[in-house]
Amino acid sequence: MRLFWLLLVLLAAGVYLYLNPDSWKQLQKLPAQTGIGRQTTHLYKWRNPAGEWQITDHTPAQGVEFEALEYRSDVNVLPVPPQLLEE
Repeated sequence: MRLFWLLLVLLAAGVYLYLNPDSWKQLQKLPAQTGIGRQTTHLYKWRNPAGEWQITDHTPAQGVEFEALEYRSDVNVLPVPPQLLEE
């Protein structure tokens, strides 16, 4: 019985959005208006004087060559561990 009501509500919402396209446009703008959405993180990759890689969220000292990286905050940037790879 719950499935029936769920389908009925979804159908009603679909019909409403189909008949009122302006409402659909407003729903699409909602994440941007509320500040909810994909955010990016800025990181900087550079080598220290010992030759070791450094990754920080602030720029290194002036004169140090660096690479600017940009990542979405909702994406995993770490590699998959070998144990989880399918064989």
